[in-house]
Amino acid sequence: MTVALGVLAVAACSADEGDDAGGDRPGEGAPVETPAPLAELGPLAVARDGRPRIVDDRGRDVLLRGANLNALGDYHQDDPDLPPTRPPSADDWDRMAADGFSVVRLVVSWSALEPERGELDRAYLDRIRTAVDDAAARGIYTVIDFHQDAYGKSVATPDGTTCPPGTEAAIGWDGAPEWATLTDGETTCRPVGYREGAPAVQAAFRNFYGNTDGVRDAYTATVARVAAEFADEPAVAGYDLFNEPNVVLPADESSARYTELVAGLVTAVRAAERDAGGYPHLLFLEPLVLFPLPGTMPHDGFTDDRDIVFAPHNYAESIGPAILTVEQTAAVDAGTAGDRGWPLWVGEYGVFDTGDDELDVLRRFAAAQDAGMAGGAAWQWQQRCGEPHTVGTPGHVAAGRVVQLNLVDCPGDRDAGPNEPFLRIVGRAYPRAAPGELTELQSDPATGALVVAGTTGSAPDVRPDAELVVWVPGTDAPAARVEGLTRPTVTPVDGGAYLTATPTGTAYRLEIDATG
Repeated sequence: MTVALGVLAVAACSADEGDDAGGDRPGEGAPVETPAPLAELGPLAVARDGRPRIVDDRGRDVLLRGANLNALGDYHQDDPDLPPTRPPSADDWDRMAADGFSVVRLVVSWSALEPERGELDRAYLDRIRTAVDDAAARGIYTVIDFHQDAYGKSVATPDGTTCPPGTEAAIGWDGAPEWATLTDGETTCRPVGYREGAPAVQAAFRNFYGNTDGVRDAYTATVARVAAEFADEPAVAGYDLFNEPNVVLPADESSARYTELVAGLVTAVRAAERDAGGYPHLLFLEPLVLFPLPGTMPHDGFTDDRDIVFAPHNYAESIGPAILTVEQTAAVDAGTAGDRGWPLWVGEYGVFDTGDDELDVLRRFAAAQDAGMAGGAAWQWQQRCGEPHTVGTPGHVAAGRVVQLNLVDCPGDRDAGPNEPFLRIVGRAYPRAAPGELTELQSDPATGALVVAGTTGSAPDVRPDAELVVWVPGTDAPAARVEGLTRPTVTPVDGGAYLTATPTGTAYRLEIDATG
């Protein structure tokens, strides 16, 4: 959403000022690529003095908002002439910055990290590091997401297989390497339309959870080795430990096995960070995919680690039957996070069309996200024509437009530009960092109206130099009013501007009026 920034008028009044005053504006001219407020990404942790939340080393409530990026994912390639992903370019990173993103959820694959058992692929690790550095150069944190869909690439149905009636051949996906895909000889033919339903996929998950041949231990060791590589890297917000773990066991056993998996991952990552001379990064923990049904959460009290973040996905009214609304799902997610004492961060959400109904779902998700003062990452930045989500079944040639945050036309795999209706919502105004604790957030992507309120009263670790940093996308001269804050500074950048101000008391508020 690279909208040229107009003149940004800021009317500011501190708690003891009754008149309006103009904000301090830096020198006019070329946009600032990396604004000073974002030049240094500090280490993140979880604070529980008040609402559980992600905080930086200045004691600021940090909202990590952005998108998933699957460009480094090791996906099955069905068509040899149609790659499933494309490497991220400087233009991709620049446009994320121009949409105000503070985070990217970076998809990485076990199969690419450890194609041969026990050997970490250094070249792939270097690609991850390059992506982290490129994001950080633009003020964007990275959540390294250990991703899988339908277990891995090796569950594709072999050519020439005839599947029984009611089933179909399966395309390969992403995740585990071939050596860790233990299918017990089960068929890869799946129930029509159910990618995780193939007996081979189910068997592979059962063997993984059961640690057959030590495959679960091998995965845990690989995650820990990656954590050691980034042990002292503040631009890495943390690690999503396992994407969308499947349910293949009865509820009690599912919960027990999943508890063993995540408890082992937490212990291993913390040991790796400590041994590498680093510090504890955030650990993003997802529920099993049928959440909130019984058996889809790890046992309560499985860890005393202080830096766990609850990271469910919210595709209500978008994928699958509409059992719960977006708002109901958000309430369940928030309630579970609160019960565990964890911050909430929605690792995936989104819609896949720009029709009025779909945009309404996305807007309602945004409102619920703001009300809960939660972060999250939209799915996804772009989706190529050769990606398994696009191809669907073996030999299928996609035609038409793939709708994500950026548009792609198939079958030619041609870029069709940014998806502005989506980006106006995902890249709406919000506080990137707020001293102490946010107490109110409302943002209207249609009009540009914004309300941000916070307090430092219950947060003892707020540093004196902790600034409120607010992203405002390109608009026509919004007017900002502040209470309990210094006169704002406005830093124009490509796509919008950052407003920064320092609290003058324990409570503060910033408002931008509707312009639409």
